[in-house]
Amino acid sequence: MSSYHLSPDDLDISTEITPAIRAARNPNPAVLQALLNYYASELPHVTHLAPRDRGGLEQCSPNADITGAIDCVYESPLTAAIRADLPDNVHALLAAGADPTGIRLSYLSDYSVRFIRGRDAKTDVSSFALCPPRESILAVAAAKGVQYQTQPLTTAELDERRSGFPRFWTEPNLPGQRFRSTKALTALEVAAACSQEQMFDWILDAGADESAWTHVQPTSESIDDGLSSQEAAAPSSLSTSSPVHEAIAAGHHAMIHKLLHQHHHSPNYRPLAAAPTLALPPLSYAVACCDPDDPKIRECITELRDHPDLDPHLRTPIFQVHVLHFAVARHSPSLLSWLALPLSSAGSTALGQTLLHIASLPLTSDSIDQTNPDVVRSIHCARTLDLAWLPHPRPSPLHLQPRPPSRLNPLPPRARTPMTSTEQEAQLNTLRALVDAGIDVRAQDVDGNTALHYLAATLNVDRRAMQLLRNMDAGEEVYHCVLNREGLSPRALWESRSCSEQVIKD
Repeated sequence: MSSYHLSPDDLDISTEITPAIRAARNPNPAVLQALLNYYASELPHVTHLAPRDRGGLEQCSPNADITGAIDCVYESPLTAAIRADLPDNVHALLAAGADPTGIRLSYLSDYSVRFIRGRDAKTDVSSFALCPPRESILAVAAAKGVQYQTQPLTTAELDERRSGFPRFWTEPNLPGQRFRSTKALTALEVAAACSQEQMFDWILDAGADESAWTHVQPTSESIDDGLSSQEAAAPSSLSTSSPVHEAIAAGHHAMIHKLLHQHHHSPNYRPLAAAPTLALPPLSYAVACCDPDDPKIRECITELRDHPDLDPHLRTPIFQVHVLHFAVARHSPSLLSWLALPLSSAGSTALGQTLLHIASLPLTSDSIDQTNPDVVRSIHCARTLDLAWLPHPRPSPLHLQPRPPSRLNPLPPRARTPMTSTEQEAQLNTLRALVDAGIDVRAQDVDGNTALHYLAATLNVDRRAMQLLRNMDAGEEVYHCVLNREGLSPRALWESRSCSEQVIKD
């Protein structure tokens, strides 16, 4: 029994952080143990009451969590103790009956609802409240033509892309981007992110679920069947991430090795069931969402590459993006060389974009001349891998609705961001590598654009880059004759842009 005597501050329930979470973060384990003893001694007196009627006692429970949907932070006593690196507190919580999942299944499900393809755009700004039921959001998606979450892109989805400026590798509204809370993660994922190998084992021994992360990926049919009833699904399948992804993001090579070789987590896991449009395989995640120039990230990538079961050519679902597409988006020939994958293996994405397209895309919507109507009508795709970049103040298509500026909410003009000389050199060197690999300059994407269309529409593009592609087989024919959906050739875009810039100067 603990000799610590709880103070009024220890039992204070007036703040958003529960007494149990505060105690779990306290490096003095006697505080948490005293609180858990207090809870266990008082619980028999109120077991006849519903939890909501037990006053502040439930906030002293080993499972007294808070929800990000309301409080902007997903946290439980168990995840708090893991993050604080307090093994004694983790032990005490598990011994007192803390749920080893580390988060309520209803919270995991509510968080992943925000990743459903075809959801209402208002869902992306739905903070401080739980989302509508999963069935309701799936019905909204079905009304838009998304009958199955893993089906090919619909005409309506392609049309919506043309009204905004989405990234080439995901939907116009990046799932979870505008939600104000932290990510909803299980205790195993938190332990992996914190490289707490011993705690990971304790939580697993306590019964935490890891089934989705260790099994062969399910078929598209079983994924879609499970999406409508995720409340009954395993916790691991409800998460929009995985321990492997979280360990990669933190650069924990030893943790990656343990997950892959001791716990047999898949090097190919994609959170298809929870986040179908943002389900990047670990290798693609490391290249796209982390810094592959960071030595720690390189170690994690090497660990993945050396795994005998790795499929280095596994694409993202829906958008069919290959790891090389992500690598090319970084304009890093050295990264392409280090990955040592044949460039011809990348092919094209579901949007019809080849490596040459990706290398030629504008970084963001601020990298084109938005005063030129021909450019605005033709170019609808960004190269950026920056997860924080927002193309519009409001989610697409809400950004199309009139919203006049006010004194409190002015709408300043967006700044143009031309490439620096260093960025021009990086793009040019990347294009040279792709030209040497024989990537076809004639390929057109779903908007009818070739790589030359994208180069011609980008602010201060290096003329050497334009000439490099024009010098390819059929390059001159493409430049003069190939028309996009708007009936414009690369030459027409280049000349209209030049005229527009001259008008601005005059």
